[in-house]
Amino acid sequence: MAKHSTRPSAAPPRAAPDVASMRRDQRERRDRIVQAAMRLMVEVDYGKLQVRDVAEEAGVALGTLYRYFTSKDHLFACALNEWSSGFGGRLDRASGAPTVDRVKEVYRRAVRAFEREPRVFDVLLQLQASRDADTMAVFAEFSRRQTEAFGAALADIPSPDRDDIVAVMSAVLTEGLRGRQTGLQSVRDVYARLDRTAELILG
Repeated sequence: MAKHSTRPSAAPPRAAPDVASMRRDQRERRDRIVQAAMRLMVEVDYGKLQVRDVAEEAGVALGTLYRYFTSKDHLFACALNEWSSGFGGRLDRASGAPTVDRVKEVYRRAVRAFEREPRVFDVLLQLQASRDADTMAVFAEFSRRQTEAFGAALADIPSPDRDDIVAVMSAVLTEGLRGRQTGLQSVRDVYARLDRTAELILG
C-alpha cells in the first residue's frame, strides 16, 4: 500500500496587492518605500542592496514593506518604473524638426539618464532576467512606457514601421549602454552609434 506524505504542501506564491484598491494612507506608505528604493538604487550596487536597507530608509518595518512588495526584484522594478516616469518629456513637433532629429533627441535623453545614474542600468539588466511573476509584470509596464516614449518621436510614421524602428533603435541603445558598462565603448561612442543608426533608417 502506498504511503501518503504527511508533509504540508507549499503555500502558493503571494500576489502583489492591487495599488488601486489601497487606502490613501497605504498608497502613501507604499510610495514612500518606492521613493526610498529609488534613492538607494542610484547610490548602491544592486548586488549589495538589501531590502532591510530600503525599509530603514523609508522609516517602516521590514514586515510592513513586504505587505506591498513580494520580493527585492519586485520592489526595485517598481522603483525603476517610477524613476523612468518622466523620461519621455515633451517633444516639440510644432517646431517642424525632422523626424530623424526627434528620434536622435529622445534616445540621447535615455543615454543621458543612464550616464548620470549608471547603477540604474545594472538594476535594469538584473530585473530583465527575473522570472518572478510580479517583477515581470512591472518590468513589462516599464518597457511599454519606454516604447511609447520612443514612439512619440515617430508619431508621423505609421505602424508597423514605427514599431520596427523603435525595436532597432532600442536594441542599439541597450547594446551601447551594455558596452559602456563593460568599458568596451565610451558614452561618446554610444551617442554616435545611435545618431548613425537613426540617419541610416530615417535620413
